[in-house]
Amino acid sequence: MIVGALLFAACQTAEFPAPIVGTAYRITEDRPMQGSEVRIDVMANERECLDGLVDDLQACLPAADRASGELKVSFRLRDPESGLELPRALRSEQVEVVHGNAPQEDVQLVPHEAMASGQLFILLIDGSTSMHANGQERIRKVRSALLRPSVVEGFFPDENTKTGVVLLRFSRKVTGIDGGPPKILTTRTGYERAVRTHLLKRSGGYTHLYDAVEYAVTDLLDAQAIRTFLTVKGAEPTVVVLTDGFNNEGALDTCASNVPRLQKTVDLIRDVRTSQGGATRPTIYTVGLGVPYRKEGKPSGLNRPVTPRGLCGGYGDYLIDPSLEEAGIDHVSMQWIAEAGAGSAFVKRKPRGLAEVFEAASATRYRWYEIWYRAPDNFYHRRSFPVKLQLRFRERAQTEFDVLPSGWIDGPRGQRGELGQRWHEKAPFRSTFVVLIPALGLVLLLQFWSPAMFNARRALFRGARRRSKRDQR
Repeated sequence: MIVGALLFAACQTAEFPAPIVGTAYRITEDRPMQGSEVRIDVMANERECLDGLVDDLQACLPAADRASGELKVSFRLRDPESGLELPRALRSEQVEVVHGNAPQEDVQLVPHEAMASGQLFILLIDGSTSMHANGQERIRKVRSALLRPSVVEGFFPDENTKTGVVLLRFSRKVTGIDGGPPKILTTRTGYERAVRTHLLKRSGGYTHLYDAVEYAVTDLLDAQAIRTFLTVKGAEPTVVVLTDGFNNEGALDTCASNVPRLQKTVDLIRDVRTSQGGATRPTIYTVGLGVPYRKEGKPSGLNRPVTPRGLCGGYGDYLIDPSLEEAGIDHVSMQWIAEAGAGSAFVKRKPRGLAEVFEAASATRYRWYEIWYRAPDNFYHRRSFPVKLQLRFRERAQTEFDVLPSGWIDGPRGQRGELGQRWHEKAPFRSTFVVLIPALGLVLLLQFWSPAMFNARRALFRGARRRSKRDQR
């Protein structure tokens, strides 16, 4: 029985649960959550890593260290329908790890294999009167951010001819930045010239923010030039919406006036993303230039219906112009739109902050990731536990798998690598050998102990019986 338990991993014929090499752990196949917009595909064994065409097999394979309570798995993102890879630019805070029922805080994401894939950036910039007030202070901040070298590099990476930028201005209607029809800018020179020449020009009028977003994800994406670029370049559309106020379509508009309008917009965004393939769904980032008009944000929870209380708090009957716009920006609408568009919402005041948003939208995407975490109480590494991975602020995606450690057998403790390395490295084979030899020796001793004792007792008692018969004679 004990020998069979020790040699189970070596004798296992089924692919799952898959042994985690160098440990007494096994890992099950992952189970994607029904309705996920993107599949988080955990690569749990060598075959799955090879199918993923990874560049570093050892980094791809799962790892565990009971002594420190650490676990590492690798994953890639795929379209649940076609199975195609969906490279993404993820940060640690955008991937949540739940160990058992406890969300983990000590998490690190390690990207692998940067992708020079196509991307079309659609920048929707508020052209209302308030953006040009006080000596054009706000629109000049936008101009400064858009011309930062790091932002230009993000939009037009070196040796990548698959990216483009569409600069749009919106107020009552949406136009190209020069007042004409939208154009795709495919060079740094053309982009910088357009920003310097046209961004500071005034358009004025009310802020039809929701209409502009709806246009960007429907009519604009259906335009022949845009569709051709997305198809030929294999590009994904990324919309960045920047405003300094509220959706405001008339002098008598209150915050509550925007409730049905915003609901219509977020429903449309969700419909567009549902109907599009994984690689062509628009992702939406929203940026409020200024300060929030109130402390509370959007109610928590995905796909919550827009309500007067949720959107406006206690300000539902307040006029937008001038009352609410003088207090700040409608950050709650920004959050609702970004959530529906699987992006992120930001509130920024300075050019450096705005630049960070554009850099985030154009960040390098990677084919696959390692994710490490450390459970605070490694007692949970002595019994089976489920692990969930889910995306935050992006497409809805979640998967779950089980980790099955041995309750009795410890593998060797991992070793620290280079000075300052955060996680333990897998122990070398000789360490595993040193741990197993005493265990196997004990097993063999137990296997032979009972027969040896039986034979010893038999020999002793047989000798005693023989002496007793001689004494009788």
